[in-house]
Amino acid sequence: MIYEDKRIPLKNGLSCLLRSPTAEDAEGMLRYLRQSSEETDFMARYSDEVTTTLEDERLILSDILSDPKKIMIAAFIDGQLVANIGLSKMGLHERESHRAAFGMSIIKAYWGIGLGSVLLSALLESAEIMGYEQLELEVVAENARALALYGKFGFLRFGTRPDTFKYRDGRYCSCHLMFKKV
Repeated sequence: MIYEDKRIPLKNGLSCLLRSPTAEDAEGMLRYLRQSSEETDFMARYSDEVTTTLEDERLILSDILSDPKKIMIAAFIDGQLVANIGLSKMGLHERESHRAAFGMSIIKAYWGIGLGSVLLSALLESAEIMGYEQLELEVVAENARALALYGKFGFLRFGTRPDTFKYRDGRYCSCHLMFKKV
């Protein structure tokens, strides 16, 4: 699904452009994915695991645009991709068709200026248009900022998956499972 361009003011006075990334954004998207994965332990992968080719990233972005049950919304500040949120259906079967999963990341230099709220609001509106009834996510248990954001938007925790991630230094972290009715 395509998200129509929307300019949004942020808490710090900056303006961000929300829009669906296109195949032309593939190179910037790969840079963004590497950077966001490098800056925090809260992401599912290390930056060196972002191994998607430029051509494959173009195909991924094109596929999202053409699929009525997927959406990706990117936030650009001064032309730079700084945040992203994406949603897709949970399963392949009709009995799961009311559920969707999403993930979000923000470049660390842009934490704390309201981008998470802006993106999540846009995603919730889009999920309703797409006909989803329930959104689900998992979030690293130590990610207090994300937990506060999701709580503010009415997401409820329904479980914890222990030792979800195993870091290269041998540490583990758990993830909370959360959901919200749309």
